[in-house]
Amino acid sequence: MANYLGRRMLLSSFALAAVAFGTCLFILRTDLATAACCAVLLLGYASWSFARGVQYGGGQIARAAMWDVGGSVLAIGLLVLVLLLKWNPVLLLPMAVAYGLYGLVCWPQKSTGEVDPSLVRQMNTYVRYGVLGTLSSTGLLQLSMIAAHFLGSDLEAGFYAAALSLATPATMLARTVSQVLFPSMAEAGGREDPSSLRRQTDLMTRGLVVTMVAVFGALSLASPLVVDLFFGEQYVEAKGLLSILLMAVMFTTLPVACINRLNSTGTHGARFVSLTAMSGLILAVILWFPLSHLLGLKGVAFGYLIATLVTATVSIVRCWRLDGQEWSLLFAKAFVAIALVVAGLTLTNIASLPDIAGVGLALGFTAIWGFICRRDVQRIRSARTSPQPAAAAAGPVQPDGRPDEQDGTTANS
Repeated sequence: MANYLGRRMLLSSFALAAVAFGTCLFILRTDLATAACCAVLLLGYASWSFARGVQYGGGQIARAAMWDVGGSVLAIGLLVLVLLLKWNPVLLLPMAVAYGLYGLVCWPQKSTGEVDPSLVRQMNTYVRYGVLGTLSSTGLLQLSMIAAHFLGSDLEAGFYAAALSLATPATMLARTVSQVLFPSMAEAGGREDPSSLRRQTDLMTRGLVVTMVAVFGALSLASPLVVDLFFGEQYVEAKGLLSILLMAVMFTTLPVACINRLNSTGTHGARFVSLTAMSGLILAVILWFPLSHLLGLKGVAFGYLIATLVTATVSIVRCWRLDGQEWSLLFAKAFVAIALVVAGLTLTNIASLPDIAGVGLALGFTAIWGFICRRDVQRIRSARTSPQPAAAAAGPVQPDGRPDEQDGTTANS
């Protein structure tokens, strides 16, 4: 399976690299070296993403992390060299080399087995839905930047870009959690173990609500100081935008466990997830025009926020009803926490508090949220340390529900 998907990925990547090369050369009017480096970067990133996904699927998380660290060190070292030598046309090359090297070293071994033709159509359908969902969900944040460019002035778009550059790294949390979580959920779905799926979804959702609400709530309250530290007082308009974008990114992380639970059940679940993500993208585009007319570029940020809130709610409610989860109190607490963040942001704007006051509000919010969620934290800890009787027949299990034996054979299939 991995070899088959790898071949499909390479064909798609070379086609996209050609498009990227042409776009840079003839539309963006870059020089030949920059266009070539852009195409190579796309190929390197594609190979890294695929090889890393296979490793996570095979349970080789430690090996993937080791090569991630090594690739990062190599990329930084090469980037410093390029900057010192002022080789600006090949500025993208260090990242491309690091990604490409990771893909070459960690590529799955060639398998002698044949792919079952009866599974190919089903697998391709699943992949198409996965790609559609990924483009709709992860591409929405970047699409909002394009909307900001067309719906606002160049100065306003610059403020939005500044806020976006600070909010974007936080989106990696959702992807990282998803890559770690999905293999064990897919395994439980493959062996038709609804109790394991329910348990993992509940455990991870509670963990995400406890941690992500604390992290993003605190960052939103401290966002004025964050903008000052990175961009200075001249980007004052970005302060309000950053808090909105951070809350929107929070709503992309909260349903990660639910989305993985739905995806793990096959094509039907993947179709629901992808159509939900596409509906969210369409909703955001529809909202951007009237909201930007009323609120300026804050309207674009609010449109993104509303779309992520709706899609997160749909996915969570779907799993909530599907598995009969006991989440009423959990999300009631989350609602209270979000209300506290909104109240803090409103107070900051109305009272014109100094930026440092946001740090005090963030610390106070974190303390209150930690007190509210103390029982959830205890529940998560006890669930991760207690043996699971439902899996006793299958031998010892890890806290995430996977069998204790990990031989990495999946990565080499």
